Amino acid sequence: MEIDELVFFGTISKLFSFRGQLIVYSNFDIIKSKTVFIKIEDTYIPFKLKNSTPYKKHFFKFSFFHIDDENKAKTLLKKEVYIKKDELVKNDNDLDFLVNFNLYNKKTFVGPIIATKKKVGQNLIVVDYNNKNILIPFAKGLISNIDKKKQNLVMDLPTGLLEI
Repeated sequence: MEIDELVFFGTISKLFSFRGQLIVYSNFDIIKSKTVFIKIEDTYIPFKLKNSTPYKKHFFKFSFFHIDDENKAKTLLKKEVYIKKDELVKNDNDLDFLVNFNLYNKKTFVGPIIATKKKVGQNLIVVDYNNKNILIPFAKGLISNIDKKKQNLVMDLPTGLLEI
């Protein structure tokens, strides 16, 4: 599976049980995929979901076929989870087209956009910056260019915003 066919869903954050269940952190509210792809050594390996349920806000409980004990589950900790773009469940946010775009601060690469959030009075983009999810205001005054073909968003971010 090629990365351009996939969208980042979340990260496996911890074990849930000795039966191989895992907790996945995600900015998505729902998952309808029956198969997810886990990034292992720059390869996207398909895993069939036996069950996926919302656990807490921003967390899902996953059970995979063939992952039925704690030792097998431990090998997947801290791995990134991807789903097919065509299985992405859109929320009612008109900025969702930005998911999977690359964010640049002027000419400097910041990271991939992994989600968008709509807050009262403000839209935010969630960016994977140095393996941390950071929120950046999506304000017209900060946007320099949106290239939908190349999937790039160029912004002029205030000094110090990325260090918060």
